[in-house]
Amino acid sequence: MLCLLFFTTPVLAQYNSEYQNIPESVSINQSVDLLSAYIQRESVSGNEKEAAIFIEDYILTTDLHLKVFSDFSDNYNLAASLYPLSSGKPNIVLQSHIDVVPVEDLDAWEHDPYSGHFDGEYIHGRGALDAKGLGIMQLKALEAFEKDYDTTDLPFNVTVLFLSAEETGGDKGARYLMENFEEELNAAVVLGEGGAGYQNVLKNKPEKVVFGVSIAEKQSLWLQLKINSNSAGHGAAPSKDYANIQLINSLNNLTNRKVLLLFNRSTRRMFRRLGRAEGGVRGFFIRNINWSILAPFVRKQIEKEPFLSSLLTNTVTVTNIYNPPGPPNQVSNSATAVLDCRLVPGTSSKSFIRYIERKLDNDNIKISVISESPEAQPSRLNKYYKALEDAIALSYPEAETIPFLFPATSDNSLFRSYDIPSYGLIPAVVTERDINSIHSNNERISLDVLKSGILVYYNFIKELQLKEPFSLFGINDDESESK
Repeated sequence: MLCLLFFTTPVLAQYNSEYQNIPESVSINQSVDLLSAYIQRESVSGNEKEAAIFIEDYILTTDLHLKVFSDFSDNYNLAASLYPLSSGKPNIVLQSHIDVVPVEDLDAWEHDPYSGHFDGEYIHGRGALDAKGLGIMQLKALEAFEKDYDTTDLPFNVTVLFLSAEETGGDKGARYLMENFEEELNAAVVLGEGGAGYQNVLKNKPEKVVFGVSIAEKQSLWLQLKINSNSAGHGAAPSKDYANIQLINSLNNLTNRKVLLLFNRSTRRMFRRLGRAEGGVRGFFIRNINWSILAPFVRKQIEKEPFLSSLLTNTVTVTNIYNPPGPPNQVSNSATAVLDCRLVPGTSSKSFIRYIERKLDNDNIKISVISESPEAQPSRLNKYYKALEDAIALSYPEAETIPFLFPATSDNSLFRSYDIPSYGLIPAVVTERDINSIHSNNERISLDVLKSGILVYYNFIKELQLKEPFSLFGINDDESESK
């Protein structure tokens, strides 16, 4: 994904680090078997219970402390912790979600999407990357740390959360948890899904690995547009203002609008870091991409790259258009559209709805909010971010770690809305093919990615639990942003 920031479309390569030796206490065969069995428990949003009970039963075989927050079919949330949550210790929270999106075309899959098939290199199936693989990385890392170190009196608790309903907005997962268990969870930092590591990102240094750690996300705003019109009747003699044509014309006004490029603190920081890593003249332009003098060039390049455009603009996607059922020759008197809007941090959802109303330019269209994620400020670059950077560097010592804006929305935004620093990362180098399998056909995760994820999480826990306290406070919030 980050490769698109450089106005190119390189082939992303798998990176195998000689430094990636997972702890001896981790059985990689058991980790593969656990993930495979987890994938086999189909858990499309609203039906998480079977998969959650499977994870619950596994936690009971370890020396970690189990907590079940809720146990309904569509609201099953649980955790494995180093100490009981009642200990009151500040909590390092690693979170993933149990639910997955549906499979649309079984015939397009090389292996059954709920088989968890392992071919010696990849574990296949729905949720392999999003986000069951992430949950197993986190759980096995914590289990290994508990086995390897004396945990009599460490400064932090560590909790691995398995949450429901992330794919449908998190109301019965992260939101439910924070509304009912915020004090008990006592989260000091949260790590969840988000960026990853890539090669061929820097044109001047194609072999260099770049890790993108999401520190902010666009706010999701899902809207329904509905119009009713008395101009219905027979399709052979339609009126000029029947419901469908009014809706189509208004949507055309909206989708053909000229969008503004919105640079904020997160994106400016991201481009500065990327520019410094790139170096040379190219790096200078990337580092100063928000300069007004470069605006014509920047807009031209951004319009060529949908992903880059999504980082710097408020996007509106028409995801559904429909009418009540009827025969082909009946003109419906009602038409509905659904919009998936993603807002750059700092954009008010209320003001954006007013903006949409102006662009639609039709008072007959009624707008209602289906769902919206919370507005949240970007997470600062504090000692927890520094510990994550250090953990990545232990496995990938030549890599560059860069904070960035994630164009989608995850449970991280909910935790940020409670002023908890939250960072998103698949802690491994992934391929474009594998990233593109998320929410699509033939989703899979490689054995190398699984190993790397376990190791980086393991080292992240060590960085915070075992390093001398003074060494973790060597970075100030947003260090070097004025440099």
